[in-house]
Amino acid sequence: MFENRGAVRQILEHIDSLDFTKVVGGSSIQLYDTTKRHFGSMLSAHDLLSGPYAHLIKRKPLRESLYQQVVELGNVLSCGFSTASGVPRNWVDPVFCTTDDANSNTIAGAGSLILEFARLSGITGHRVYVEHAKRAQQYLLDPKPEKYVSRPGLLGSNIRISTGELNGRKGSWGSLSDSFYEYLLKMYIYDSDTYAPYLERWKLAADSTIRYIASHPFGHPEWTLLPYWKGDNVYNAMDSLSWFASGNFILGGMVTDNQTLVDFGISIADTAGALYQATATGLGGEALVWVDECSPDFLANFHLEECNASNSVQWTDTEYKLRPEVIESWYHAYRATKDPKYREWAWSVFKAIDSVCKTESGYSAISDVNAVDGGKKLDEMESFVFAEVMKYIWLIHLEDDKAPFHVMDSRTGSSNRWVYNTEAHPFKVAEEHV
Repeated sequence: MFENRGAVRQILEHIDSLDFTKVVGGSSIQLYDTTKRHFGSMLSAHDLLSGPYAHLIKRKPLRESLYQQVVELGNVLSCGFSTASGVPRNWVDPVFCTTDDANSNTIAGAGSLILEFARLSGITGHRVYVEHAKRAQQYLLDPKPEKYVSRPGLLGSNIRISTGELNGRKGSWGSLSDSFYEYLLKMYIYDSDTYAPYLERWKLAADSTIRYIASHPFGHPEWTLLPYWKGDNVYNAMDSLSWFASGNFILGGMVTDNQTLVDFGISIADTAGALYQATATGLGGEALVWVDECSPDFLANFHLEECNASNSVQWTDTEYKLRPEVIESWYHAYRATKDPKYREWAWSVFKAIDSVCKTESGYSAISDVNAVDGGKKLDEMESFVFAEVMKYIWLIHLEDDKAPFHVMDSRTGSSNRWVYNTEAHPFKVAEEHV
């Protein structure tokens, strides 16, 4: 494996130079994105450089400065919880330790901080960090009012800051909600004794999804897609972030030895594979719709004469924003099955990205997956391209099947010693309960 001690040293020296009270172009930082991306990467660096990659950095001051900066950023981000209810707001002023005045947050924004803050408590030995996150999480573990719980375990996507009550009936496994469900399972992996109730809540959501939400497009009973819901109704539309659920179901099935969960996740992963292969670029768009039964409205909206297996799913947004969720799911599918097709699909996506997204300075989102050249380059590249897309492509092809940071299949007697946050930064599982 390629290792570059010089690059590691350079990164740590840069981290040591950061002043988290200074915000370029403003006065506040975004709690959710900063936590999962920057804070998560620093926590992961601490764990990796204290464990399997300790040989990459010998200088004790750099190790100590990384720890100090992790704590410093954790203290800054903790300011987000300084509301009467303990439900965090999403914008934090690091100088005055204040938040914005928003009335609501998303369940992803409020319920996807627990893993990072639990890990900070694990590293520092100070419970205050995880207690902040657990207080916010409790509103989602015991959600109210009942009318905004569409089905057992499935919530509306917004939460009131003042009361911790849900605020709306619309929800999904996609944007605004996704990593809340993801972290219910991953907290159990992080510490199975302390967070066993989180697993039960995840299983409740998973069961409701399989029973009441999952949909199979016209002509493809073997495909599975995840509609969004609004109260008692479901709508056959899905954003690209929802694909992550495939890997989440597979991981849950491996952890709990439940083949039904694995098979359900595999059916979503295989649907993504078929849809990606059907575009001109071999990449998938931002959003899609489908019919499970043919309707006149669907025919009219897409100027079709009939519904068939080749047109019952339609991309409604053909932009490809270099998102990782499909590759993440194929990685989990490969870990569960060892089927080489998932490696082949991931490699095909890498080649497609390199062909239509590459620029002189990196990779760009594109406007049209159905254009051979990808259409227009959108001049956008987010940090998850390297944190997730490239990492999952690397992981799925890693020949060392026993690498400690791999997702392990508990059905074979292997246990997870690491757990990935929602931005694919690996954390060491809890040494002590926090």
